[in-house]
Amino acid sequence: MAGRIHSTPKEEVRSSAAVQYRGLPEQGYKNIFHPGARWRIKWPNNFQLAGIPRSVSEKRHRDVMQRAKEFAAEDYYLSPFDGHLAKLFVQSTQEIYDTSPNSTWRRTFIRNQSPFILQIANWALQSLPTDGREPSGHDMAMAALKWVPSCAAILFLMIFPVSVAGEVRNNGKYDALPYKFWGYPYHARNPQEDKRDLRISWPGHSHLSATPSAPQGPTSKSALNPISERPIEPKYLCFLKSTEGVDILEVSQWRRDHHTAATYVLVSYTSEHFRTDEEQLFLHDVGEHAARRAGAQAYWVSCSCLGSTDDEKQDNVWRISDVVRGARSMVIAVADVSGQEQPSLNTTALRQWGTRVWTLPEILLTPSNSEIEVYNRSTGLDAPLKVYKRNFAHLWGDAAISRELIDHYEGNLTLSSLELVTIALKCLHSRQKGFHLPGDMAYALMGLLRRRPTVVKSDTAFQAFARLSLANDNDLLLERLICTLPKSLSQPWYDMDDQWSVSLWDILPSTQVCGIADNNTVIIDGCYAAAIRWKAFAAVANLTRDSWGRFFFRYLFRSTSYFFIVGISLVAAGAAGVGVSLTAVGAILLTIALLIILGSPYIIRKLYTGKLWGTQAWFFGFEGYMDISTLEEHIFGADMGHLKWSTNGSPLSMHTANEYGECIGQDPTSNPETAEKVKRAINAQMGEQRIFTLVDTYTLTVTVFEAVRPPIAVVMCGAEGGMQRALLCSYDWSTQTLYRESVMRMETIVLDQMSRVGRLRLGLSRNVL
Repeated sequence: MAGRIHSTPKEEVRSSAAVQYRGLPEQGYKNIFHPGARWRIKWPNNFQLAGIPRSVSEKRHRDVMQRAKEFAAEDYYLSPFDGHLAKLFVQSTQEIYDTSPNSTWRRTFIRNQSPFILQIANWALQSLPTDGREPSGHDMAMAALKWVPSCAAILFLMIFPVSVAGEVRNNGKYDALPYKFWGYPYHARNPQEDKRDLRISWPGHSHLSATPSAPQGPTSKSALNPISERPIEPKYLCFLKSTEGVDILEVSQWRRDHHTAATYVLVSYTSEHFRTDEEQLFLHDVGEHAARRAGAQAYWVSCSCLGSTDDEKQDNVWRISDVVRGARSMVIAVADVSGQEQPSLNTTALRQWGTRVWTLPEILLTPSNSEIEVYNRSTGLDAPLKVYKRNFAHLWGDAAISRELIDHYEGNLTLSSLELVTIALKCLHSRQKGFHLPGDMAYALMGLLRRRPTVVKSDTAFQAFARLSLANDNDLLLERLICTLPKSLSQPWYDMDDQWSVSLWDILPSTQVCGIADNNTVIIDGCYAAAIRWKAFAAVANLTRDSWGRFFFRYLFRSTSYFFIVGISLVAAGAAGVGVSLTAVGAILLTIALLIILGSPYIIRKLYTGKLWGTQAWFFGFEGYMDISTLEEHIFGADMGHLKWSTNGSPLSMHTANEYGECIGQDPTSNPETAEKVKRAINAQMGEQRIFTLVDTYTLTVTVFEAVRPPIAVVMCGAEGGMQRALLCSYDWSTQTLYRESVMRMETIVLDQMSRVGRLRLGLSRNVL
């Protein structure tokens, strides 16, 4: 059990801010008579069934102990006890337990798991104020009514001595996460791990395919994530004739005939402006006119220079960035689709042109300090609008961030590769036209980077981006991305805005992505993880130091039975005529025993208050919100000021400075917005955010957070701002995938009490059902 001192005065660790939410009192074991209650033999033996049934079909699961079994479609977790897949029971606050079941997990009520003798002592003392106020007459009367029954119960329990301390388990560490991923990656980082190219080797023989019928993986140096070559010239160009007109020729053939490289102008446009063959004739007019003015030998326009077959056209689309790099200059052709012909409307047409995803790399990769001519079909070729490259950002809706990219390629600003990718993704996200494949956003982005994976048409957008990241990953982009907390449930993965308002480059990953899996998931390795206990609290083992007062009261309390027995014996002996003096001594001993018994609630409280020098590490979770005094009574038996609110563990956490300038955590519901979220979460439907609370008994902090499902594990994936980024993950057992439900910030010292987990399949967003 780890040694760590915790001060207890509540006024030093808890703010007195006004709490805006008061839940229903916990009914405890009265809930066994709840109309929705069900019974079973195993713990917890009283619960409610899930209100939203899952599919009736069974699916197979293989656990860390290699036990494979078919399971019905319910919510499960990985039991830290023996690694088996167990049904998920979530303890819930009373107001949630009383509502109609509205979840896919089973619910149970919150039980007071503290030692019973402490509960009895606290029952007598809870009527008295503990914040330094003078007790009122009503307080004293209530305490007096409870005092004698409490003393009698404590005397009875002394006949059956039990340990008040909880169990020390895992050498004081958190429960480990008994997880193992048994599957294959979709794209492995190392070719040895790919199921598409399984090979066997015998001494003296070459490698033979173990699965000849399986499609073979790529054979380039980078094997499963091959890097495509960057073409040094376009495949086709529109070459100018001597006087008028053009010929569309293969560049390689023209170069062999003329023994020189061709110079060309690139014509950029959007198909929204030029849809028909007749409208596209203007593009050739613009290209020929601009090429002759620039002294170039040819021009490139995508409607004629991508190739003749569909496959050839798609392959060349993803090489547009290299075509731009090789161009002498670029011109833009637009049209006023509104039918108006005023030249001043070129800016409107340019904004429409800029919504195409490929226009961003086209502008960025044109020569620096160039003046780009814009030709409008309505005004012809005589008076093109001239716009400097550095001024294009003002024509776009994302001028603030796109200007940073332009300045980078102009040489006025140097972005790191991580900053470049992050900002470029934001810009590409705002341009949603011109896509051919789901992964085109990543393929447009790869034109800005040095190493470019081969296009895989079956890739999803996330898989294409993940492969691109792995190919260029000096900055651990994916590892940083998984540590972020989206600002909303609808935020797509490529929007890297963090709810903590932190940039990717502020996060230091502590794990490695070693593969890309199906369904937009990744496989990570090397992370620390711990299991969360949802079915009930448990008595928490702790370490205290003896004071003179505690030492005196402990032995005085333990001596009560001896005083009582000896006193009775002496009084009986005196009554039998053995000696009058024995009667007096016996009466004195009986009086001492009775006084100790009458003071037993206070003595019990005295014995188990004070500083905690170490605690058993647990992660306890429950659905809903509970005030911290009630919560501590359910774990430690009384509100002794051990627990404190997290100051910055989740976006709902709050803190304030006390009179000494010290940072003190506040009850999150002192914020009216959070209190309203707690109320709404009571009747939340699947797919909506709910309120959960996590209790960390090692740091003795309580954190309220939002999530769609109860996370069954804490996975540590990085650090930021002197805190660890902890992913709270639910478990889709049918695919062995842990899904990010929320991200918390935890103290770095918790790593000392965690165990590492092997390769882990992680998803960033989970389907509702």
